[in-house]
Amino acid sequence: MKVILNILFVLLTSFSFSQKNIDSTTLYIPFKVGKSILIDLNELDRLKKQEELYLNEIGELEKKVLKNEKIIMKFEELDKKNTQIISLSESKYKLLDEENKNLRIDIKRIKTKNIIVEILSGSVIVGLTYVLVFK
Repeated sequence: MKVILNILFVLLTSFSFSQKNIDSTTLYIPFKVGKSILIDLNELDRLKKQEELYLNEIGELEKKVLKNEKIIMKFEELDKKNTQIISLSESKYKLLDEENKNLRIDIKRIKTKNIIVEILSGSVIVGLTYVLVFK
Protein backbone atom coordinates (compact mmCIF):
# COMPACT_ATOMS: atom_id res chain seq x y z
CA MET A 1 0.00 0.00 0.00
CA LYS A 2 2.86 2.38 0.79
CA VAL A 3 4.52 1.69 -2.51
CA ILE A 4 1.37 2.47 -4.46
CA LEU A 5 0.84 5.69 -2.54
CA ASN A 6 4.47 6.69 -3.05
CA ILE A 7 4.19 6.08 -6.79
CA LEU A 8 0.94 8.07 -6.93
CA PHE A 9 2.55 10.86 -4.98
CA VAL A 10 5.57 10.97 -7.28
CA LEU A 11 3.38 10.84 -10.36
CA LEU A 12 1.03 13.53 -9.11
CA THR A 13 3.81 15.86 -8.11
CA SER A 14 5.79 15.28 -11.31
CA PHE A 15 2.76 15.88 -13.54
CA SER A 16 1.77 18.94 -11.61
CA PHE A 17 5.12 20.56 -12.29
CA SER A 18 5.29 19.43 -15.91
CA GLN A 19 1.80 20.44 -16.94
CA LYS A 20 1.28 23.81 -18.43
CA ASN A 21 -2.46 23.73 -18.97
CA ILE A 22 -4.74 24.28 -16.04
CA ASP A 23 -7.27 21.51 -15.96
CA SER A 24 -10.24 21.76 -13.64
CA THR A 25 -10.61 17.94 -13.40
CA THR A 26 -7.12 17.41 -11.98
CA LEU A 27 -6.40 17.93 -8.32
CA TYR A 28 -3.03 19.38 -7.42
CA ILE A 29 -1.67 18.70 -3.96
CA PRO A 30 0.98 20.92 -2.46
CA PHE A 31 4.20 19.21 -1.46
CA LYS A 32 3.78 19.84 2.28
CA VAL A 33 0.25 18.40 2.24
CA GLY A 34 1.37 15.34 0.25
CA LYS A 35 4.28 14.84 2.62
CA SER A 36 1.98 14.98 5.64
CA ILE A 37 -0.42 12.54 3.91
CA LEU A 38 2.42 10.07 3.38
CA ILE A 39 3.60 10.48 6.97
CA ASP A 40 0.06 9.91 8.22
CA LEU A 41 -0.33 6.81 6.03
CA ASN A 42 2.98 5.42 7.28
CA GLU A 43 1.86 6.10 10.83
CA LEU A 44 -1.45 4.35 10.09
CA ASP A 45 0.36 1.25 8.80
CA ARG A 46 2.63 1.24 11.85
CA LEU A 47 -0.33 1.57 14.20
CA LYS A 48 -2.18 -1.27 12.43
CA LYS A 49 0.82 -3.56 12.93
CA GLN A 50 1.09 -2.46 16.55
CA GLU A 51 -2.64 -3.08 17.05
CA GLU A 52 -2.24 -6.59 15.67
CA LEU A 53 0.64 -7.23 18.06
CA TYR A 54 -1.39 -5.89 20.97
CA LEU A 55 -4.38 -8.05 20.04
CA ASN A 56 -2.14 -11.13 19.90
CA GLU A 57 -0.66 -10.20 23.26
CA ILE A 58 -4.13 -9.69 24.75
CA GLY A 59 -5.17 -13.12 23.45
CA GLU A 60 -2.13 -14.74 25.05
CA LEU A 61 -2.78 -12.94 28.33
CA GLU A 62 -6.41 -14.10 28.31
CA LYS A 63 -5.18 -17.68 27.85
CA LYS A 64 -2.83 -17.24 30.81
CA VAL A 65 -5.65 -15.80 32.92
CA LEU A 66 -7.90 -18.77 32.12
CA LYS A 67 -5.10 -21.18 32.94
CA ASN A 68 -4.43 -19.39 36.24
CA GLU A 69 -8.15 -19.40 37.09
CA LYS A 70 -8.24 -23.17 36.55
CA ILE A 71 -5.19 -23.57 38.79
CA ILE A 72 -6.83 -21.39 41.47
CA MET A 73 -10.02 -23.48 41.32
CA LYS A 74 -7.97 -26.67 41.72
CA PHE A 75 -6.18 -25.18 44.72
CA GLU A 76 -9.49 -24.11 46.24
CA GLU A 77 -10.85 -27.65 45.84
CA LEU A 78 -7.67 -29.02 47.38
CA ASP A 79 -8.00 -26.54 50.25
CA LYS A 80 -11.60 -27.67 50.87
CA LYS A 81 -10.52 -31.31 50.92
CA ASN A 82 -7.65 -30.51 53.27
CA THR A 83 -10.02 -28.60 55.54
CA GLN A 84 -12.34 -31.62 55.64
CA ILE A 85 -9.42 -33.92 56.42
CA ILE A 86 -8.28 -31.61 59.22
CA SER A 87 -11.78 -31.37 60.70
CA LEU A 88 -12.15 -35.17 60.57
CA SER A 89 -8.76 -35.58 62.23
CA GLU A 90 -9.70 -33.07 64.94
CA SER A 91 -12.99 -34.88 65.62
CA LYS A 92 -11.07 -38.17 65.75
CA TYR A 93 -8.67 -36.73 68.32
CA LYS A 94 -11.56 -35.30 70.35
CA LEU A 95 -13.18 -38.74 70.44
CA LEU A 96 -9.87 -40.30 71.47
CA ASP A 97 -9.44 -37.69 74.22
CA GLU A 98 -12.94 -38.38 75.55
CA GLU A 99 -12.28 -42.10 75.46
CA ASN A 100 -8.96 -41.57 77.28
CA LYS A 101 -10.73 -39.50 79.96
CA ASN A 102 -13.31 -42.25 80.42
CA LEU A 103 -10.56 -44.87 80.62
CA ARG A 104 -8.66 -42.81 83.22
CA ILE A 105 -11.81 -42.52 85.31
CA ASP A 106 -12.32 -46.30 85.02
CA ILE A 107 -8.69 -46.91 85.99
CA LYS A 108 -9.07 -44.71 89.10
CA ARG A 109 -12.25 -46.57 90.03
CA ILE A 110 -10.53 -49.92 89.57
CA LYS A 111 -7.50 -48.78 91.62
CA THR A 112 -9.79 -47.56 94.39
CA LYS A 113 -11.68 -50.86 94.27
CA ASN A 114 -8.41 -52.82 94.40
CA ILE A 115 -7.19 -50.80 97.38
CA ILE A 116 -10.46 -51.43 99.22
CA VAL A 117 -10.28 -55.13 98.38
CA GLU A 118 -6.65 -55.30 99.54
CA ILE A 119 -7.52 -53.55 102.80
CA LEU A 120 -10.51 -55.84 103.41
CA SER A 121 -8.59 -58.95 102.47
CA GLY A 122 -5.67 -57.86 104.67
CA SER A 123 -8.03 -57.29 107.63
CA VAL A 124 -9.72 -60.64 107.04
CA ILE A 125 -6.33 -62.34 106.88
CA VAL A 126 -5.17 -60.55 110.05
CA GLY A 127 -8.41 -61.46 111.77
CA LEU A 128 -8.23 -65.11 110.77
CA THR A 129 -4.55 -65.28 111.64
CA TYR A 130 -5.30 -63.83 115.05
CA VAL A 131 -8.08 -66.33 115.61
CA LEU A 132 -5.88 -69.23 114.56
CA VAL A 133 -2.83 -68.14 116.50
CA PHE A 134 -4.50 -67.15 119.74
CA LYS A 135 -7.25 -69.73 119.98
